[in-house]
Formats: sequence, structure tokens, C-alpha cells
Amino acid sequence: MDSTKRKDSFITDSKANVALIGAGWWSQGWHLPHLSRNQNVNIVAIVDTSDQPKSNLNPHLQPLSDLAKTYSCPVFKSVRDMLDDPTIGANVDGCIVCTPHATHFQIGEELLREGEKRGKPMNILMEKPMTTNVRQAHSLHNLATTLSDPKGCFLVNHSANFRTQARTAREIVLSGKIGKIRHVTGFMASPLSWIFDDPSNVGWNEPDASGTMLGNGFAWGQSSHLLAWVYHVSGNTLCPKRVFCAMNHSERTGADVSHAATIICDDGITFSMSGTSLLPGNAHSDPPVGKSIRIKIFGTEGAIFYTGDDRDTQSGRLELRKECGGVEVHCRDLGFEFEDLDQEGIGPESLQSFIDACLGRKDYYVGADSSVGLKTIQTIDAMYRSQVSGNAEDVMC
Repeated sequence: MDSTKRKDSFITDSKANVALIGAGWWSQGWHLPHLSRNQNVNIVAIVDTSDQPKSNLNPHLQPLSDLAKTYSCPVFKSVRDMLDDPTIGANVDGCIVCTPHATHFQIGEELLREGEKRGKPMNILMEKPMTTNVRQAHSLHNLATTLSDPKGCFLVNHSANFRTQARTAREIVLSGKIGKIRHVTGFMASPLSWIFDDPSNVGWNEPDASGTMLGNGFAWGQSSHLLAWVYHVSGNTLCPKRVFCAMNHSERTGADVSHAATIICDDGITFSMSGTSLLPGNAHSDPPVGKSIRIKIFGTEGAIFYTGDDRDTQSGRLELRKECGGVEVHCRDLGFEFEDLDQEGIGPESLQSFIDACLGRKDYYVGADSSVGLKTIQTIDAMYRSQVSGNAEDVMC
């Protein structure tokens, strides 16, 4: 531990005491600035295995020693060291896990069991995807839902799910206004060829060291957002059972850059999903090029349409299409929003829900829990297996 800026007096019951695990590109560009601007948060620890985090997406990341000074908190080389610290471990209210996908299970399991052992909730905000391994996802889901009280929150950072439009769409579905869901279509195009076509972006483009990933690329990196949104909005209606998928790949990296999938769910519900990283432009340029999203959920008595460009709120809207032919526009003043990528302010609604849970508030919104995380991973795993076999593949239960 580096204690050069150690201030045990910063631990307080009046604020959310949050530890950040993983100090890479997303943490330094989004999580840490967001947390530091929030007057209801204390950043109590930063954990990373490397003294000097590295990322091709930002070659100017700060070393841990500088982060300790910038955010006035201790830094640790492992989660265990942080949890064993007599001041931090006993008082941390929640952890944000922003590490490579292959590490999510081990860290998540350790944090969940620590919360049970100490008798104080351990709230977790896990970056997506929850894991890239179905068995590990099942284990995390079972732990998150069956551990004895007091339980903390277990949220997956699919920020689009926490938007007001997603909450409203879910309420429409659960109210029965579209009847029984029978068919879903989803499409996502992202201007991210610069990531998936660059051989140096190993974590985005190559299977991890676990040996269980059959591929890596757009499906794990982007389509997970679309799947999670649909699974959340549909409530418990959509349970994936069988998947057929075709993909094409970057000639430079082997990463999947486009796919078309048919997902068969319980009760014969069909879900047609496609996506690509080949949208021209750059999502992180100045000005950024937005992602194109099209989601339609068809029921026996109506349908929900939600389409647009996620960098242009005026490009789309949430519509309830009625059997009689009428159209209700919901969240008209908000227009179209999907992922929240804003680096300014105090962060997305997903982060605010996590902080609310850390503060002990019971009304925090659960936009993506371990169940949504599990269904998303089950689907993508079956997509990759189908691409390899050329056949429809059963979802692993």
C-alpha cells in the first residue's frame, strides 16, 4: 500500500465510502473524475496490480502514486490487501470493478463473500460484461441472490438501462399495454472500427487467458449493451434458450466486427439481433460520432419503438404503438438517449444508483442486476458457439 497521502479521517458515515478496483482508461477518464465531483462520496482506495496502468486508448494514464495524490487516498496492489486494511476494509461501503473481463468473477466473488463475512453490505458496481464465462456468471448470480443478509446491491454498469426512457419502457411492458411479447428486433451500429481493427487492442480483440472464450470483439464489447437493455425492459419475459448466429471478422485482428443472430426464447418468442462496428467515424472524436440504435418490441396488443443516434437526443423518441393505430410518445422532453458517455458532471444514472445503495437508501434503481448480466452472457456465449459450429446452439444453463 502507498500511504503517502493517507488520511484515515476521510472515512465517514455521512458519505458513501467507495473503492475503485482497476485504474485504467475508463476509471481515469470517467469513474474517478465523476466520483471526485460528487459531494456525497469519499474515494477511500484505488486498487490496481500495476504501478503504471497502460492503455492504447489513452497513452497518458497516471501512475498509482500520482492518483494517490490527486484523489487523496491510499492505493493498493490487490483487493485482498485493501480489504485487510483495518480502516478501509471494515468501512468501505461499495466497490466499482473496472478491470479486464477475465478478472470479474474472482473479484466479484471475493467482494460478495467479504460482505457476508463482515456483516455489512458490500455494494458492487461491475463493469460490463459481468463475466465472459457462463459458469462464472451463474456462480456470481447465485452468490448475489442467495447470500444471507445484509445484502448489498450488485449492479452491472449498463448505463442505458438506468435512463428514464428504459425505466418508462419497462413500466409500459409490465403494465400489459403491449400484451404478450412475441417478437423483438434490435440493431446497434458503433463507429469503433479504430478499436476492433487495431492489433494492439488485445483486450478488446483477442480471447482472454481463461481458455473459455471462443472469440472477442463487437459482441462482447458492444452488443452486450443492447442485449442488457432488451432483457431489462422486457422484465422476466425473455429467457434465451437457443441461438443461431453468423459473424464476420476483422482481417487484421480476427475480432468479430459484425453479426446477425436469431435468439429463440421461452414461449416461442423470437428475437432478431444484429450489429456492427463498421459505422464510419469515431465515438470518441471531437465532435464524436454517435451510435445508431434501433429497438422494437412487438406484443399481441401493441409495440414499443425506440430508435435514434445516441449523440443526438432529437434523433428519436420512445413510442408506444397501439393496436388501434394510435401512437403515444413518452419522455418527449428527453428524446433519445442510450449509453451515458459524458465525462463531465457526477456520472451516469447507473453510478448514482450505486452511490444511493452505498448510502443505505432503499429506493435505488436496479437497471441491470446479476440476472440481466447472466442472460446477456448466456446469449453472447451461444452466439460465439453458433458461429464456430455453423449450427443453432442451446443456451448453457
